[in-house]
Amino acid sequence: MVIDRLKPICCALVMAGVINTAATTVIGQEPWNGKMVRYGTMHEALGEQKSEGRVKLADIAAKPHFYGVAALEGLKGEITFVDSDAIVTAVGADTKLSPVEANGLQATLLAGAYVPSWQERNIDQDVPATDFDRAVRQAASEAGIDTSQPFVFTALGEFSEVRLHVINGACPMHARRQKSELRADERPFEAGYARIRGTLVGIYAEDAVGQFTHPGTATHVHLIFKDEASGTLMTGHVEQIGLSKGTALRLPQ
Repeated sequence: MVIDRLKPICCALVMAGVINTAATTVIGQEPWNGKMVRYGTMHEALGEQKSEGRVKLADIAAKPHFYGVAALEGLKGEITFVDSDAIVTAVGADTKLSPVEANGLQATLLAGAYVPSWQERNIDQDVPATDFDRAVRQAASEAGIDTSQPFVFTALGEFSEVRLHVINGACPMHARRQKSELRADERPFEAGYARIRGTLVGIYAEDAVGQFTHPGTATHVHLIFKDEASGTLMTGHVEQIGLSKGTALRLPQ
């Protein structure tokens, strides 16, 4: 299963002010080349409502080790890639989650990278949602990553203060900022979880509002989690999230 591919390896590390860390586990051998893959922008897909298909999911998955976040053509669902496996989730009847086969689908918005090797660090104390971006940035700086440039990160474990949605033709966050009403046929799936286990895949990008990120954040994050009703892996766009102690955070090597 996708979540098993990010099985945590015991390690620790120290980061002043946000998380404590002490050692790093390297997974893989070939370093990341620093290149990002991007199709479309947040402004095009959401602000200008240009949500046509821009890239086939099969083309992205043709090479190994792709990690990224995406939205389906027509904003009809969320996509998360882990090691080139695509988890696709749409909104079904009564705004319930609906898994979708990736075959033949296209994304209107996609961002990620082919990352063959990771640095893994365990979170030694809880990180509240308000400190999430800062924790990722500080961990990346400690790992020698240039945080002025976009990069992919992942995490596996238990998360707190989670609020997420799955789009259904329109973005609820964009609608709230614009103070506009969504049509009945655009109602998204929305949920909050005090605690939930799963896999995060995210993009960290400073000063990238309208490109990679929504206003007020430097991250664009999706969560892969198990739906309680069906037991099926689903994915959603994270509006806020905290990290629980013991979570394994991975940064490109």
